[in-house]
Amino acid sequence: MSESKGTTEENKQVNENSASPSTNKQINFKRSHFFIILIVTILITAMIAVFATIGISHWTSGLNSEQRAEMKKVEKIYQTLDDEYYKDINSEELGTAAIDGMVKKLDDPYSDYMTKKETKSFNEDVSGDFVGIGAEMQKKGNKIEITSPMKQSPAEKAGIQPKDVVTKVNGKSVKGQPLEAIVKKVRGKQGTKVTLTIERGGQAHDITIKRDKIHVKSVEYQKHGDVGVFTINKFQNSTSGELKSSIIKAHKDGVRKIVLDLRNNPGGLLDEAVKMANIFIDKDETVVQLEKGKHKEAIKASNDASKEAQDMDVSILVNKGSASASEVFTGAMKDYNKAKVYGSKTFGKGIVQTTHEFDDGSLLKFTNMKWLTPKSHYIHGKGITPDKKIEEPAYQSLNVIPSDKTYQLGDDDKNVKTMKVGLNALDYHVDNQSSKFDSELEDALKSFQKKNNLEVDGTFNKATNEKFTQQLVEKANKEDTVLNELLKLLN
Repeated sequence: MSESKGTTEENKQVNENSASPSTNKQINFKRSHFFIILIVTILITAMIAVFATIGISHWTSGLNSEQRAEMKKVEKIYQTLDDEYYKDINSEELGTAAIDGMVKKLDDPYSDYMTKKETKSFNEDVSGDFVGIGAEMQKKGNKIEITSPMKQSPAEKAGIQPKDVVTKVNGKSVKGQPLEAIVKKVRGKQGTKVTLTIERGGQAHDITIKRDKIHVKSVEYQKHGDVGVFTINKFQNSTSGELKSSIIKAHKDGVRKIVLDLRNNPGGLLDEAVKMANIFIDKDETVVQLEKGKHKEAIKASNDASKEAQDMDVSILVNKGSASASEVFTGAMKDYNKAKVYGSKTFGKGIVQTTHEFDDGSLLKFTNMKWLTPKSHYIHGKGITPDKKIEEPAYQSLNVIPSDKTYQLGDDDKNVKTMKVGLNALDYHVDNQSSKFDSELEDALKSFQKKNNLEVDGTFNKATNEKFTQQLVEKANKEDTVLNELLKLLN
């Protein structure tokens, strides 16, 4: 075997060192093939790179083949219209309209696409500083509805109520307009006025409001006898920290009974609601459950409960303007028997929104999950029912009376009953609560008109209507009969 091997090596050496014509011809043949193989290799490599890039692009996009086909169609339509439409088109506006159309198709009042300018306004809301009227709004179907007016805001002082429907801004219809565009019209320069046409109970009424700088102080503390009342206006940055500091202060003051007033609190940041619940709820206890499809996640308290808060007898006060994060907090406190809930049924918003901000400063806000209380109660559309109901005075929930109509003796109308309830609240005595415009109502109206320097004719005309509405609003802002009743129960 070793000999055979030696012969082979010798033959190989000879072949490599030969310079015969046949060997040269063989070498030239290999070179021509080498260039062909090189070119083919480059082409194949390029094709692999292209297909890999496309594959990676599709993978990173997160879209399946059907979704990619639909988006390709959207791109093609956008390009065709941008290139070939007979009029000039603003490309940015065309793209925005396409996004708005997708969001609108969700039929979700809480999902919005916002331009850079609108995003700035949205971020101001979260921070708690802006110029406007101080009313949270939502789009519900084709209607713009007030979620709640903020406490002591121009909107609340003017008589705006939760569930009011805004139909016009400064006399112009808002029908079909996106929510952010309407909000922009309602806001404006400090000291200027805006007129909202609102519907309440099927009746339309104009309310003129003076815009002001709104600084939403998220927590306000006042001591009423032995009871500490904490008014929580909105769940924004640092709300939980403010409440914890206020509770420590109240504890030092010897307060052991507290009321957390969440009336007309439209909600805000979910994580602040969780942190606020953690002041009272022990570490590792579930505060809220988030659910998306079959996936459910329990959000737990991350810290020990406050020692000062553990000493407190807690009551929560809510109404139909208490929404979203307010309900998350209230639901958790109720499930763990950490508080007794008073007032009226809450708004009923059991879904959660998230945001995605883009490089150009625009922002997409959309609903990405629903939430349940620790004991799996789903309150969306139902609200939270208080443990003990405390009714608001009848005059505070009256329907508005149309300002373009005059009512007089002999009329029979549902608005006549509204007049009687309102005049009674203003200390003009009317016994009969029927819908009949009788002589007793006529006499009461004459007394009201005389006292307010109006024409004394006993009819309910526009001037009388405006003064009547103004005084009822002022009375509601001045008196807090619900809180007073709760304080009587606690003292």
